[in-house]
Amino acid sequence: MVGAAALALALTGCGAGQQAETSRMQTAISGVDVDAGTLALRDLQVDYGDGGFYPEGGQAPLRVWIGNQGEETVFLESVSSPDAEAVILAAEVVAVEDEASESPEADEASESPEADDASASPSAEGSATPGEDASASAEGEEVVAEIVGESVFTVEIPPGDYVRLTPTTGSFLLLDGLNEDLGMGSRVELEFAFSNGENVTITVPMGVPDTAGDRSYFGDPHEPAAE
Repeated sequence: MVGAAALALALTGCGAGQQAETSRMQTAISGVDVDAGTLALRDLQVDYGDGGFYPEGGQAPLRVWIGNQGEETVFLESVSSPDAEAVILAAEVVAVEDEASESPEADEASESPEADDASASPSAEGSATPGEDASASAEGEEVVAEIVGESVFTVEIPPGDYVRLTPTTGSFLLLDGLNEDLGMGSRVELEFAFSNGENVTITVPMGVPDTAGDRSYFGDPHEPAAE
């Protein structure tokens, strides 16, 4: 009972009543909340990332908390979207060399004995774990991050508990093959299917940056106004 009560507080604590003084303040949570039976989906949004923009054909990470307030385990069985080719469960980032960036100098270096020896060493493997800077590479090479995941997956949500799927906490949902550019003001439609028969269709917005932007345009508060 204590665990269920704590879950209820965690899922509803940020939703202060409209008469509360806090309702006048802008919340840091920009996502959408929805209930589906005993399931509570919270803070659904497209992750803002570095610049709040994802190009057509690319990928865009999602953020969501899913709480199970029931007495039986429920599994998230699939997520789909008409705004992308697929929604995958991503859990790993690998470093992939950009072939277009290879230069003649890089080719000559690869033919040298020193290059052969380096490629045979364990430290020359071209993979990176989540959180590792995938852009780091030998001089003259450009490496891009590729997110690896599965379009067929299940996510277990125990009773009285929740799962958090965000890019900063491990596994997360990812829109793959966007049908058009996504930027500030954009929205995407998502369809969630659960093992208990609950199906949820919801439109979610682009999120907001985690940190406030530069407020210098307000000027020095101690500087007298111009006459």
